[in-house]
Amino acid sequence: MQSGNSGVNGLALLFHPLAMNSSRHWLRLLRASGGVDGGSRLRSAAITAASPLWAPLRLTERIVYGRRVRDTRIDPSPVFILGHWRTGTTLLHYLMHQDPSFGTVSLFQTLLPASFLSARRFLGPLMRRFVPATRPMDNMELALDLPQEEEYATCNLCEDSLYVGWYFPKRMRELFHKYVLFEDALPEQVDRWKRTYLGVLRKATLHAGGRPLLLKNPANTARIAQLLELFPDARFIHIHRDPYAVFRSTQKLHRSVYDMVGLQAVGDAEIQDNVLHIYRKLMRRYLDTRGLIPKGNLVEVRYEHLEERPMQELERIYAALRLSGLETARPKMEAYLAAQKSYVKNRHVFTPRDIARVRHEWQFAFEQWGYAHPGE
Repeated sequence: MQSGNSGVNGLALLFHPLAMNSSRHWLRLLRASGGVDGGSRLRSAAITAASPLWAPLRLTERIVYGRRVRDTRIDPSPVFILGHWRTGTTLLHYLMHQDPSFGTVSLFQTLLPASFLSARRFLGPLMRRFVPATRPMDNMELALDLPQEEEYATCNLCEDSLYVGWYFPKRMRELFHKYVLFEDALPEQVDRWKRTYLGVLRKATLHAGGRPLLLKNPANTARIAQLLELFPDARFIHIHRDPYAVFRSTQKLHRSVYDMVGLQAVGDAEIQDNVLHIYRKLMRRYLDTRGLIPKGNLVEVRYEHLEERPMQELERIYAALRLSGLETARPKMEAYLAAQKSYVKNRHVFTPRDIARVRHEWQFAFEQWGYAHPGE
């Protein structure tokens, strides 16, 4: 199966994330990525035509908010939710988002990272027409004001981001090694990533009125050393899940996102190879670096326990990290959980080949967290 542009039509083309951001950024990505595939020419043409239309908003943002953003301090440090994709990071993020003491980076902020402060009042209602009510990979709720991974904002501002790979999937593994593991990245590229990332967080902190940020970004699972350089007293929550469920679900995630925004075709075999490779490298880096986190600033969560007894797990998280606000947020958290009772998870079928590959390449994860193989 190859990625395509199914469902792309009309005005929706103007709301491709790259269409809403800088033409210069778009052209840099095109050059670095070797162009787009034939099936994505309409999407590419729409981005090229639309991106200049958003320039006045970005200019307005710099004039009106530039100094205020630069002067914004990120204090207290953020709370980072870590974990490989499809391990329950979104569920945990949505639950803790019910706590009003936290600020977050919303979907709207990630789509328009250079202009959302100026555009939020008049553009939000229009954009809501083009945002699906649920995420295509798992049917979880999706809305412009719900929290989103700040990595999407970073990739819409600079080329030093893993999520550029959602647009140009042929580069996914290269981008992972360079901007998640920071292997072979030049010092100026690492510095640019830090500046861009801090800019995203400063603007989010300003928008949140100075509240501490609650951030969920799976790519950060391997960036503990870099995050501690920026925020030495940051607190971390790591969530893990049965690797077999992660394997199948992550493949579906890749296919879904490529079909929505991708500009290059990629086959299922390449997706599977990337999923196996990235999980192994990401989780080994996490295990190698989690000891850098100061004692008392890391708590680990098993997804299956969060699913079975969510409020007990939240109580444990808040206590372990010395977070206040749980009792205030408890009614909203319980209401959110009650509203999710009808939610049905995807069911995954595993072939003998799937089981053999996951068992061979991810055995360390089964041993680390005590997950069983089928039949054991």
